Amino acid sequence: MKKFLFAILAVVLMTSCAWAADDGFRVGLLNRLNTTAENVQKLYISNKSQNFFQTFRKQAAPEKRSFKFYDSLMTMLLALNKGEIDEMVLPKDVADYVLKNATSLEIGAIARLSINIGLAFGFDNNEKGHKLKTLFNTALAALENSGRLAHLRELYITNPKGAPVPAQFTKFEGAETIKVAVTGDLPPIDFIAENGIPAGFNTAVLAEVAKITKVNIELVNIDSSVRASALKSGRVDMVFWFEKPQGGIYPSLDIPEGIILSEPYYTFNEYMNLKKK
Repeated sequence: MKKFLFAILAVVLMTSCAWAADDGFRVGLLNRLNTTAENVQKLYISNKSQNFFQTFRKQAAPEKRSFKFYDSLMTMLLALNKGEIDEMVLPKDVADYVLKNATSLEIGAIARLSINIGLAFGFDNNEKGHKLKTLFNTALAALENSGRLAHLRELYITNPKGAPVPAQFTKFEGAETIKVAVTGDLPPIDFIAENGIPAGFNTAVLAEVAKITKVNIELVNIDSSVRASALKSGRVDMVFWFEKPQGGIYPSLDIPEGIILSEPYYTFNEYMNLKKK
């Protein structure tokens, strides 16, 4: 279904809709697997998140703001269009990409965290998962040290030249095949093109990692809400994981028990609220 995302951005979001009457201020978030929307609201009200919501708090009184989780970016965009939520929160790089493809949206607020949030590979907390984590951490470090990782960030995120293109994966005869889950919910980082083929920054990084580790990669499209269960069931061996706080003051809202993460291959410290014009 995600291959229809940008058709929806270009067509559905350009239609008008009436806002639902509500005294509160409703905010959409991509789902977090280690908390609930109600707990996010409590965190927001208590401000124990070390000013994570400081900028957002200026828009509405804490007690009048509510949060709702969505299993995909597409469903959250549709909810915004229908007036089910007033704004949605995305990492700034993702929000910038969405704004380029949806002229009916605008910035509501920008919040800068006091620490970085990392994107990482996720594994099941078992023997195979730990081996893969060590293997991929070594490869990521090599890419960082060589400058290749910085080049891919520039090419896909900072200064892209058009839409993301699918990465070319080298095939190694007789090598182990690793199944990697892709959600497509963080374009252009975790991105699935209209033809259903993953083509974002994540897959470009993965193609480079595969060359170093000499493993074969099979990409599997899944919904964000089943990341942990896909690992636990053995449906996939790895997942592009969304949120790994780089410091102890920010709560781990997206890392459920039994999941281990690699070192991050991309970090950011800004979130952006988007709303309809």
